[in-house]
Amino acid sequence: MKATLIAGLVLVAAQVGIGAQDSLTAAKDLYASAAYEDALSALTRLTEVGGAAPEIARQVDEYRAFCLYALGRTSEAESVAEAMIRREPMMKLDSPDVSPRLEVMFSTVRKRLLPTLIRERFKTARTALEQKKLAEAEPQLAEAKLMIADAEKLAIQDEGLADLSVLVDGFLQLVRSTADQRQATAQPAAANVPQESPAATASAPTAPAATPPAARRTEPAPVPPSAPRVYTVDDVGVVPPAVINQRMPAMTPDLVRITKAMKTSAVVELVIDEKGDVVDATIIKSVNQSFDNIVIGAARRWKYRPALKDGVAVRYVKTLILVP
Repeated sequence: MKATLIAGLVLVAAQVGIGAQDSLTAAKDLYASAAYEDALSALTRLTEVGGAAPEIARQVDEYRAFCLYALGRTSEAESVAEAMIRREPMMKLDSPDVSPRLEVMFSTVRKRLLPTLIRERFKTARTALEQKKLAEAEPQLAEAKLMIADAEKLAIQDEGLADLSVLVDGFLQLVRSTADQRQATAQPAAANVPQESPAATASAPTAPAATPPAARRTEPAPVPPSAPRVYTVDDVGVVPPAVINQRMPAMTPDLVRITKAMKTSAVVELVIDEKGDVVDATIIKSVNQSFDNIVIGAARRWKYRPALKDGVAVRYVKTLILVP
């Protein structure tokens, strides 16, 4: 009985898919014959019914945008294109019915959306990193990297994307190197685990969990009752701080060897005020306590041209990835 029911559901789903494909083909033929209103009506009915396969649903939206644009309903066409690009930022138009004007329209919408979408991906990845969810962070960072490359090809003018590119590359490298290190240490550890009897395991004392070292930071400046907003690389329309002096201090040969042996990078966050001074520095990811202390000490002397929002100097949190 159950097998019969499953077979019936599969048959119905297949028939729905075939019906949607046939309706889409008919709508495409109407579009090709310049019957844009009729094609749009057929596509709208398909949208309202729903249940179509993702690829068919994508083509339905694509041709809806084509029809709306051909009918002079440009703002509606751009709204459909925007929804498509938000769902799939790296989508490419591959329909044989794409005209140069349609290509320009989609490209214009993508140029407008990409800076925001890149920041959304980066923010999601950073949240996952803070929660130690590396597997969730990596695809977000990888997609952000592709989107930044696309933004460069489109010559998008956004000064914050340069900082984002550095951070995305750095965090992506950290995620992948951390995953490799975990895999390398897990394999020999699993091979060398002694086999204990259930009784011995139950009676063995449990060691207290190691407490991670607290983040080291400079003493923050006193915060006034109405503290100014602090901007980040996630904010659109903010020109990031420009480096005047960000010289790394010299390290002893022994410390150089130690930090290089760690095969990882440090992550530090700086709060840069409206004068371009570093008023707070926090180690987000530690490499070595001595290296961290040197970085924090040096950060107090770093100087920047302050970040700008609408031409006005603002406070800004700058994230640096430092390779020892």
